[in-house]
Amino acid sequence: MRKFTSYFRYNIALLALTGLLASSCESYFLDAEPQQSISDGSVIIDAATAETALLGVYDKVQSSNYYGGDGYQAAAYLAGGDNIWVGTLNYYATFITHTYRSDNTLLNNVWSTIFTVVNGANNVIDKVEKLDSKTITEAQRKQISGEAYFLRSLAYFDLARAWGNVPVVLKPTTAPDDFDGVKQSTQEQVYRQVLEDLTKAEGLLGNTVDRNRVTQKTVSAFKARLHLYLGEYEKAEEYATKLISDSNYELISWASFINSKNSRESIFELAYSTADRSAHYGAWSSDGYRNQFGPGPALFKLLQDPATGGDRKALIKDISTPAILNYYVQLLYWRATNDNPTYLFRIAEQYLIRAEARAKKATPDLAGAAADLNAVKTRAKVPVLTSTNKAAIERAIEDERRAEFALEPHRWFDLVRTGRAGAVLGVGNADKWIFPIPFNDLAADKDLVQNKGY
Repeated sequence: MRKFTSYFRYNIALLALTGLLASSCESYFLDAEPQQSISDGSVIIDAATAETALLGVYDKVQSSNYYGGDGYQAAAYLAGGDNIWVGTLNYYATFITHTYRSDNTLLNNVWSTIFTVVNGANNVIDKVEKLDSKTITEAQRKQISGEAYFLRSLAYFDLARAWGNVPVVLKPTTAPDDFDGVKQSTQEQVYRQVLEDLTKAEGLLGNTVDRNRVTQKTVSAFKARLHLYLGEYEKAEEYATKLISDSNYELISWASFINSKNSRESIFELAYSTADRSAHYGAWSSDGYRNQFGPGPALFKLLQDPATGGDRKALIKDISTPAILNYYVQLLYWRATNDNPTYLFRIAEQYLIRAEARAKKATPDLAGAAADLNAVKTRAKVPVLTSTNKAAIERAIEDERRAEFALEPHRWFDLVRTGRAGAVLGVGNADKWIFPIPFNDLAADKDLVQNKGY
């Protein structure tokens, strides 16, 4: 298995360059290199370097190719049918038509970046466990390891739902031929590994509130989502209830939410600054120019309709002109300071997870499902659902998730996991519900097998 071949070669080159620069301009180089960029576990010798390496893993999660606004999120935005491609890079357009191929540049970049997160987390987990107690306290060891287990679980979850069958490697890769012979695990097996990592993280982390760093509460939010994907509805309900019952979180007004950072709506968000900008600002179309993608007419109509959008109409603005039709821009991420957060888990999702779980579990709680759904509807100021019909409630939850997460990467994965991508989006070929393994990795790794249909 050579999943990290490019990553390894890059780091060898980087180390060589580092040595060259250090010998000629050591002071300048050390001042210029941000600590957050370090993700190589080989530098971990104590608590301080372990923390730096962990921050490097966070940095990769919030990079443009992953959750920073382009890359992974762009693939989900465009595949989900509600956003349109208006740019010049044709490999984005294939997600609109679901004609992506294994040589797609975006998929190659995303695959590589997410596996770099995996390797960075593996390095932290492996090295921190071996640190002498003189260099790290037990509390520090637990916290850092717990966060690393969570970040690895997030990476594998996203790989599995995007690519289905992926290789699972739980040790750091230090050479191109490490782990040769490792075959791909099924999507179900990967999800089980994700659950195992989350359970380890749950036992290591404190039950504190931190909306920018992983805690036990973040794990609960993720477990609720994972159990929903696995169809384990009682467990999904159990973990969602933990967050909904927690007084640190609440459904706040949309006006407050879209203009805030670290609000009570947020369980876990990635923080950016003017020095560390989110890629959302440059990927989405804006008032100033049209870039790679933007909200589509159907989504604009949905959110402007008082019966379905309500206060969520503030998420999109129409700036069309006679010369440029259907010119819509999103307002969740575009800020003049370019420091908007990316939301990974928020309390509205927990309400809708619990609503779906209650409706689908072996002994349905339809009244409870409707109550959770209507809590989100009430916050958005749209009419509540009065039906107690199971099918009607399930469809209403699907529709509410579409509106609630209009500018977050849920829609595509929701339709795939419920088997509705064909009926809703016209993607009748289920092989296209997962993406092709990147060609470059297939060519370099004899253990990888291409997904069916590619």
